[in-house]
Amino acid sequence: MSFSFLDQIEFVPTSDKPKGKSVREQFIAKLDDQIKHFEEEANGREYVFTQGGKERTVRPWFRSKDKEVFVGDLRFGGMKIELPGQKQQSIRVAGGYAGIVMVLEAVKIDAMNGAFDAELGRLHAAIKARRAPVEAPAPKRRRVIRKV
Repeated sequence: MSFSFLDQIEFVPTSDKPKGKSVREQFIAKLDDQIKHFEEEANGREYVFTQGGKERTVRPWFRSKDKEVFVGDLRFGGMKIELPGQKQQSIRVAGGYAGIVMVLEAVKIDAMNGAFDAELGRLHAAIKARRAPVEAPAPKRRRVIRKV
């Protein structure tokens, strides 16, 4: 028995198979959570989601004192996403909840088109390095001083 499709495919080791969501998909999912958070907050409700059997809330990336002007950063894995030419700068968004949702939707579109892939890759590598197991230091040798 022969399979005709075998001529059209390439085989790779199973270890090369992607595990879980891509970094881009993870970022887009977090953007969706931020959007839902601000939409619910605009309606006077708190956005709650279930993860691992527990109810959780979203930690917003943007804060406001007057609910009209929001200041914050785009984040991935607890780290700030550095936008080109805007190092050490935060994002200021006017227009209330509608303004912040509109900006986050625009960011989501750019993320879906791959605009953040290089920066997300850099942050993902930093997160993996931060979580890498650290070798235990060699035990110290004890000196024994004997009195004669």
